Amino acid sequence: MCEILENNRDNILKLREIEKRYKLIYEYTSIPYQSLDENVEIVDVNQAWLDFFGYDKEEVIGKCFGEYLVLESRELLNSRFSYFKEIGEIQDVEYEIIKKDGIHRIIWLDGRIEYDENGNFTQAHCFFKDITERKSIENQLRSSKTFLSNVFTSIQDGISILDKDLNILRVNPIMELWYSHSMPMLGKKCYEVYHERNKPCEICPSLQALRSGQPAYEVVPKIGPKQKITGWLDLYSFPLLDEKGGQIIGVIEYVRDISERIKTEDRLRDSEIKYKYLFENAQVGLYWSRISDGKFIECNEIFAKLFGYETREELLEDYIATEHYVYPNQRNEMLDAIRKNKEVRDSEILVTKRDGTPIWLSISARMFEKENRIEGAVIDITKRKKAEQELKESEVRYKKAYDKADFYKDLLAHDVSNILNNINASIQLIELWKEGPEMSSNSGDMIEIIKQQLERGTSLVSNVRKHSEIEEGDKLVKSVDVINVINESIENVLSRFQYREIEINIEKANEIPNVKGGDLLIDAIENILINGALHNESDMIRISVNVSEVYNNAEKCVKLEFKDNGIGIIDNRKKAIFERSYKKDKSTGGMGIGLSLVKTIINSYDGQVKVHNRVMGDHTKGSIFVVLLKQW
Repeated sequence: MCEILENNRDNILKLREIEKRYKLIYEYTSIPYQSLDENVEIVDVNQAWLDFFGYDKEEVIGKCFGEYLVLESRELLNSRFSYFKEIGEIQDVEYEIIKKDGIHRIIWLDGRIEYDENGNFTQAHCFFKDITERKSIENQLRSSKTFLSNVFTSIQDGISILDKDLNILRVNPIMELWYSHSMPMLGKKCYEVYHERNKPCEICPSLQALRSGQPAYEVVPKIGPKQKITGWLDLYSFPLLDEKGGQIIGVIEYVRDISERIKTEDRLRDSEIKYKYLFENAQVGLYWSRISDGKFIECNEIFAKLFGYETREELLEDYIATEHYVYPNQRNEMLDAIRKNKEVRDSEILVTKRDGTPIWLSISARMFEKENRIEGAVIDITKRKKAEQELKESEVRYKKAYDKADFYKDLLAHDVSNILNNINASIQLIELWKEGPEMSSNSGDMIEIIKQQLERGTSLVSNVRKHSEIEEGDKLVKSVDVINVINESIENVLSRFQYREIEINIEKANEIPNVKGGDLLIDAIENILINGALHNESDMIRISVNVSEVYNNAEKCVKLEFKDNGIGIIDNRKKAIFERSYKKDKSTGGMGIGLSLVKTIINSYDGQVKVHNRVMGDHTKGSIFVVLLKQW
């Protein structure tokens, strides 16, 4: 029977030593709890502590516990705490405290020191219970037999009076009710009636009170019929003094039924075990972090491994969330969302692991503002995000390939069809005139038309090939003498339009530096010159090329201006002429992909091309094509 009581005593002590990181236990227990540092300053308290003293948590954290004691108890605290740190634990230390509303209460305090792996002080964990009423009862019992009688009949806890031999002299109605199965009780030894033991034990609180003259305490089982344990009791034994207050003549036992409290503590202990198991074995990352700076204060192993750590201890020591957001404003946005909606679910964030590797996480979290704490769960969705990105890129590539095929189909159906129609019409006219006088006078014109259409088809095929080559891969970029390229382009264009009156001039103020370009730059310039010649109804085609040095966004560039006296381009077509590619636009008038090719080539060399009216406000006076190329 002694062994059972000793085991129960150990269980109660273990409940008082619940680790801080499993805060769920002491946070909701009805027993006030506080954690102190080595300077007796408060590190943490639970809600029962705050309810008892009447303070908010922010008012007490960092304050010395002595500030809440009367002067006499404060002096005792200073001496006792040093001794407490030496021996590692204390039990039933009495202090008189002052609540926020000025009311004084008396408490019994139990505590245990937590040390680090080197044996150094970490913090003190303390629980206490309010014994003000019990203390009052003790004092009044010593001073007033009348009051004792009143207490006997009215108090809802059990009271018994024992002589020096532990014989029961008197019990109150509650005690009689509890142990009616053991009647008669008077005259029997206390342990024969309502103790589990059949004989006194050295740790029996009543025996200790007789020997020491000091109150003693123990948790004992509540014994029912047939020695069956039906619950648990707090047993407080006080020495009973004679009228002069000098001799111990017996013991007063004060008994409180704590069966429900024990059940609650057992449930909390079971909950803590289950919570710990779930926390440590969950297949998602779980964490607690501070709102103020993002420092993690608790996590499971899965969470630590997500960020490249072997253990949770390594992560808690090293990783601070605010330092690892790829987009720092994401954290503020998430905090705002939690404050607004009480929580966030499946919010996607991009952070970096321990080694800087980016990782996508899906996070669900809630906030405890007063505790400066966020708790949440995360899942690694990096593979999913990568797959989504690859799918999106694949869709873009597919769309581009589809549009490209559609574009070339449209090009062949439209431009090649026009060329073949022109050739066919010319051949039909020749057939019609071959035996008449018209043949000799018009055959030359028909042959010229056929030649032009064949040349146009050849140019179209060449442009398609070059356009495709540029899109399939990066072209070699090198330093190019742009003046030489312009001169060569002019020679090619003049030879093509030898049956038309055409004049092309170059104007430049100084020596022009080389530009960033490549082998296809000549094709771009030729296309601009050909465009100026083809769409020109003037008897004399005039094109001037102005070359100058300019700055564009603080970069040195060479500016080429191609001014023609052609039919011009209306304003709403100025942008479209460069964007025919991949669009079924039949309104381009058979211009092929010449200017689209120009833009593609110039852009591939990080250059720019655009078109203006040669005469401001009048597009019919010709156009100015402007090309900007970066200096090499």
